[in-house]
Amino acid sequence: MLSSFSSLLPAFSIFMAMVFQETALPFASWTVLRPDFVIISLFYWRIYRPDLCGPILAFVTGLFLDMISTTPIGLNALSKVVLILIMGRYGKLFRAMDFFLLLPIIAIFVIIDEAVQLAWIVITSGPTFRWEILAGRPLATLVVMPMMVRLLIFLHRWLEAR
Repeated sequence: MLSSFSSLLPAFSIFMAMVFQETALPFASWTVLRPDFVIISLFYWRIYRPDLCGPILAFVTGLFLDMISTTPIGLNALSKVVLILIMGRYGKLFRAMDFFLLLPIIAIFVIIDEAVQLAWIVITSGPTFRWEILAGRPLATLVVMPMMVRLLIFLHRWLEAR
């Protein structure tokens, strides 16, 4: 029973991060300083369990995120797949790094995520994107990343021990 749940843990934790991000931190009130829990979860699981977190999970997560946040369908899916592919390419390097060196890397990933979405929005509807989000979201993600990673490590170790 637990072994089947073990393979679903990354998808479940990413889904819970998405629900928390989109319901507890509504976009209307947290526009600039809004942490991206989904990217933190994708980053963690792609580095430590790449067999369970691949482009398909990132694409499905992005589609659900698009539906929940009412953004154009495929916008988050595209940006999350791009991030997962980059994480997969450099996953061993990231896994060997110290945690404090990963903080600027996660900020870069949030900037890449926002830049991909910005490029798509500018192409489709013109320059209507708020530029301060490119600075605020990485900063807010850096603040909550240690707590979120600690929670993911706890879940991961607890499930692996069973």
